[in-house]
Amino acid sequence: MGRQVICPYCKEKLDKDEAHPYKKRYYHENCFNEWQAHSQHRKDLIAYICELHNLDAPTGMILKQIKEFENDYGYKLKGMELALRYFYETLGNPVREGDGIGIIPYVYEEAKKHYITKMKVEESAAEYEKPEKDYLVTVDLSKKSHFKKKLIDISSI
Repeated sequence: MGRQVICPYCKEKLDKDEAHPYKKRYYHENCFNEWQAHSQHRKDLIAYICELHNLDAPTGMILKQIKEFENDYGYKLKGMELALRYFYETLGNPVREGDGIGIIPYVYEEAKKHYITKMKVEESAAEYEKPEKDYLVTVDLSKKSHFKKKLIDISSI
């Protein structure tokens, strides 16, 4: 049994030999991967917000909103980014100055349903198998009775 260290993500002890070292800290492998994904999602969300509002860095109000939505509402960072993308890109709403990201609680569930449906359609399309054999269909145009259209007298309407 090697030296014991504490994982900074889950606060549990683990052997240093089995730990994943990163910047003089030691993580469980799963904790490290989860922490990195969370960190990347936060960077992506902030980058998208800055792009939307033409900012170099997010304002204090926006950072407060992110923290509030994550802690109080239980929203995921990637979900917040997708909700904003849905509201502005899919629905085509304009970005107004000074709005922050307060729209998220109003569109989060709707955006979630939209992206789940979109994923199901993509999965279904990926599972589609093209028939191996192409078929040639010929139509006999000499029997025009099938193609007659009933004319409507406009003056009677």
